[in-house]
Amino acid sequence: MSIFNLRCTTGALLLVSTSQAAYADITAQDTWNDWKSYFSGVGYTVTATETQAGDTLTVSDMIFTAPGSEEIGTMSMTLDQVSFRENGDGSVDVIFPEVSPIRIAAVDPDGGKVDISMEVRQSGMAATVSGEPTDMTSVYTARAVEMLLTEITVDDETLSTEDAAVRFVMEGLSGTSRTTLSDMRTYDQRMQANAVNYDVFFIDPEGGGSAEIDGKVDGISFAGTSVLPLAVVDAGDMSGLLTAGLKVDGAFTFSGGSSNTKAVENGVETFAARTSSSGGTLNMLMGSDGLSYSAIQKDIKVAMTAQDIPVPVEFGMAEGAFNITMPLQKSEEMNDFAFGFSLSDFSMSDLLWGMFDPTAQLPRDPATVILDLTGKARLLFDFLDPSAAVVSGDPNITPGEIGSVDINRLQITVAGAELTGDGAFTFDNSGPVGPPKPNGAVNLSLVGGNKLLDTLVGMGLLPEEQAMGARMMMGMLAVPGNAPDTMNSTIEINEQGHIMANGQRIQ
Repeated sequence: MSIFNLRCTTGALLLVSTSQAAYADITAQDTWNDWKSYFSGVGYTVTATETQAGDTLTVSDMIFTAPGSEEIGTMSMTLDQVSFRENGDGSVDVIFPEVSPIRIAAVDPDGGKVDISMEVRQSGMAATVSGEPTDMTSVYTARAVEMLLTEITVDDETLSTEDAAVRFVMEGLSGTSRTTLSDMRTYDQRMQANAVNYDVFFIDPEGGGSAEIDGKVDGISFAGTSVLPLAVVDAGDMSGLLTAGLKVDGAFTFSGGSSNTKAVENGVETFAARTSSSGGTLNMLMGSDGLSYSAIQKDIKVAMTAQDIPVPVEFGMAEGAFNITMPLQKSEEMNDFAFGFSLSDFSMSDLLWGMFDPTAQLPRDPATVILDLTGKARLLFDFLDPSAAVVSGDPNITPGEIGSVDINRLQITVAGAELTGDGAFTFDNSGPVGPPKPNGAVNLSLVGGNKLLDTLVGMGLLPEEQAMGARMMMGMLAVPGNAPDTMNSTIEINEQGHIMANGQRIQ
């Protein structure tokens, strides 16, 4: 199943669960028609049985079929039933059964088949839509919404709940969704949940092993806007959707979370892990201009044991972060890109330190690694085109060009030493062959490097001759700073391709 089809499936489930696109100031039939318009707008074929009884339209045996292709195969989703009831006051209630069976069937390009059966169970769910045909608001609440895997078949092999089990429960759910129609279809969504619990269990069908994962995420909040084209676009053609105006902008936050993982082989526990954090954020923006993704998680703690590791492994950090910005479509112009990550105040247990530093000669202060890059680049092909894998995997095809790179921040703080740096480079891509030619400089500063080398030599972790080579290299590329045990260096590459270290040509 393609990534985009999986996303569409998830989106369909959320749409059905929240009734986000129902019109309230018209008939129940018009409400259902708008649901169909939403899916047909991204290329799905929708079939269903419709039964009208008074003010209520019941729609059953719904089948949503994604367009197939040689690259992504085919996929369809079947939902059991949903009802639309007119209240007579300009609003419509959307009514779901307490238990809704769902079936997803997919066939990959090679003929492999996956058939997934699940149930969605809801408790105390209420969804009401009001407004007018071009501007509607849906309000929904639920004590709990639970999703259970009931059966999965891969090709001709069926796994029961004894072989594979997945349970996902959202508690204390509430939210709103506003839909507006103009030249595009726009959804503005807000959602909160007290907690999400999940449990996963599966048995290795080819061996005697099994794995269990359970966890909880607390204080969930989501706010986002999505814009979809009104014209029918193949749901499998993500590049085409972006060209037609698809845009997604969302922010997800949570106040804390924890998880437990266990693996068993032939009745013996071979791996166990426990994780926790005090919250974090996840942001995503995707459109014709490109993709931006960032994530931050705070107060991370990890503890694990494994059969092949002699001691328990425990580590943590005050914050872990990651971000990336990149173009997604072919362009004649340079576009913004960014890449960064940070591991702030990383620490590990004394037991783990003692494996390589039993006498505590190295400072055990928390370590930090930070990299922040921005720049300009352009793609020479559409990244999300189904044929992109062929282009990106061909060594004879240049997938893109880098115009510039700014090193906004480099920091590595560990074992009493610290390396920091910044810089900027531009790149000349006009050459007929070979890599682009860089032009620019990077500024580096190292504090405590010699002391760290001395300590590593004294511990027997670094041979003296290797330490001597490192000192000679620092002497060639750096100059002493004003403070003790400080080395500074400026490495430049000019337009002629010459490499300079602190004004002296070294190549």
